[in-house]
Amino acid sequence: MRIVIIGAGKLGSILARELSEKGHEVIVIDVDEQKAKQVAEEADVAAYVRDATDPAVYDEIGLQTADVLVAVTGKDEVNLFAALIAREYGVPRVIAKVRDSKVAQIMNRVGLTESVIVEPQVTASLIKGIIEGKYSVVELVPAFIGGFKLVTITVTEGSSAEGQLLEEIKYPREGVKILAIYDGEQFLDPAEVVRLQAGYQVIALVREDLIDEFLESFR
Repeated sequence: MRIVIIGAGKLGSILARELSEKGHEVIVIDVDEQKAKQVAEEADVAAYVRDATDPAVYDEIGLQTADVLVAVTGKDEVNLFAALIAREYGVPRVIAKVRDSKVAQIMNRVGLTESVIVEPQVTASLIKGIIEGKYSVVELVPAFIGGFKLVTITVTEGSSAEGQLLEEIKYPREGVKILAIYDGEQFLDPAEVVRLQAGYQVIALVREDLIDEFLESFR
């Protein structure tokens, strides 16, 4: 896929590196020359030092041929503008990160993006779930298109999931995507986890109608 990332901060840089490693063609745009230079050194990407609110840059990179645009700058107004431009150019998939839930609601209401992720809300919900030691359902304001929510559940001592491999757990395969396992210190790729242990956090995207069934399978 041809993927355009607006913003070369920490999140944008990680996305650029991981997507390029998967063989995707990645273009990164950031107004900060140092950030653009650094991401170009760390990953096999094309980095442009440009203002993402300048419409001319999108002609320069040939945005109309992009498969995905991801807007992850620290400014909601820039991400909103990039999403608008992407829709004008007919980009099939647009994903944006914002801090203001009102901006997210506007973007979702007018159908600007496939996904709107409200950063503080997602982070706060995940931390709350870890502190309370139980499951948490994160509303991605208002939700992923298609009715998916971010769900975390803690594997408790004595639960049916403790000591099990993920493939041994009978959670619904259709409509569920396990994204990561948090072991208390770091996030692990689900494929790297040998056995689930008490205290591990399972983080997944789950279709709304399957949330109860998913949670029950880890209890």
